[in-house]
Amino acid sequence: MDTLIQKVLLTMKQITFAFTLIVIFLLSCSGVHAQAIQLHFPHFPDHSYDWKIFQGKMQITVSSGKVASDGGVTLVMPEAYQDYRGMTRWMLKTGGGLDMIYVGKGFSVECLSEHPSDKNIIYTGNPENDYLKAQHHQQQIILDKLGAVNHFLQVYTHTEDLYQTIFKEQIHLRQQFEQVQAARADSPLYAARFGEIVDFTKGVADKVYVNPADHTGYFNDFVTHTLKFKDLYTSGHWDQVLHQWLMMNIGSATGDTGFKDRLDVAIRRMVEDDILAGFAEIAVPLLVQKGKDELLLPIKALLDKHPDAKAGLSATVKRMLASFKILTGTKGPDLMFQAPVLTKTGLVHQDIFLETDQLNADYTLLLFYQGVCPLCEDALIDLANKYKWLTEHNTRVIAISGDTTEQGFEKKLAYHQWPDNYCDLTGMDGVNFKNYAVLGVPTLYLLDREGIVLKKTAMVEELLETLETR
Repeated sequence: MDTLIQKVLLTMKQITFAFTLIVIFLLSCSGVHAQAIQLHFPHFPDHSYDWKIFQGKMQITVSSGKVASDGGVTLVMPEAYQDYRGMTRWMLKTGGGLDMIYVGKGFSVECLSEHPSDKNIIYTGNPENDYLKAQHHQQQIILDKLGAVNHFLQVYTHTEDLYQTIFKEQIHLRQQFEQVQAARADSPLYAARFGEIVDFTKGVADKVYVNPADHTGYFNDFVTHTLKFKDLYTSGHWDQVLHQWLMMNIGSATGDTGFKDRLDVAIRRMVEDDILAGFAEIAVPLLVQKGKDELLLPIKALLDKHPDAKAGLSATVKRMLASFKILTGTKGPDLMFQAPVLTKTGLVHQDIFLETDQLNADYTLLLFYQGVCPLCEDALIDLANKYKWLTEHNTRVIAISGDTTEQGFEKKLAYHQWPDNYCDLTGMDGVNFKNYAVLGVPTLYLLDREGIVLKKTAMVEELLETLETR
């Protein structure tokens, strides 16, 4: 069996039973108020607790109190959250607690031990929890057997009779696993959706894929076309899933065009204002950081049609959406440095003005950076390693510092093999940072001989790939 399958199976085997402390109960009938959740933990009297729900990346406390002297607790969802469907977290302020999926119907939990565990916590009135345990148990048995089969296939050779028997068993187990995952996909229960979300975070797909591209493709398609964002919003995994999906596409071989197509499909399925706003809070800063300004356009356009979602954004995200500019295909603004200007050779007491169509190179690479930025240091190292190659391709490098002190500028000066290094001590509020809509560092631009912007990115490798194709 190849290395990929081995890694996938190992990952699957390492998945712990994340649902051990999850309590699940059914959605109540329309018009009926949610029933109480009764907890009984007699070894924790008078302990203070908070009961929280998940809303995107936020945890909201909906109830607080103390465990009664007899260990009893009654939890009732406030009226404002009667329609909530998702994960909740009951936490003792001294540590420990339960994660519980709420879908509207009362149930009870009891633990008579002073050391709660999955073996001594008893749930009553939560049939969805039985489904969750059964599905996970089926999944784990198959994965354990696949792990054993994988080991045997490493030991036996193709010419031995036993190898063929084990190989057939491997095929059978893969089919079983696929059937278990498919049955869960057909289930209407929130527990099924939560299980799919957790599997995504653990790298467990709907089947065992041999080809890495197919494995990644499943997860990409899952978020783009299948994942219910409303369920993700209340799962407690909002940040992790969306960040993984965004990074998966930022580094995709299909490039920005393929990413834009997927982004268009995904965001149009985010029909609720709070979900769209929550997505923007994750996506916009990341896309700005990676220099993917053009991908902000569909997000901004959809937000313009949802004023309530737009109003709910943080000040930082609002500023990013209002400040970005699409410069690709247009002449890059001329560079202006007002004296005094720090350079590689020392302090210059006169203004420096560089016209982007008069830089005397086939290409110009502009690097906006700061001395205190670790990612900027990585970019500087990559450029230093490629500087000889860049000169061979008649590419001029101009580094523009966003530092406000001489010490900050000098901190990274040793990496600069190129003569064009400038810092006018105005920081990221400087005119060049504003003209080029630099909202995060590092940011790199590639210009042609006429000063036309060919590419904006935050990744040196991506910019170099653009150069190689020209």
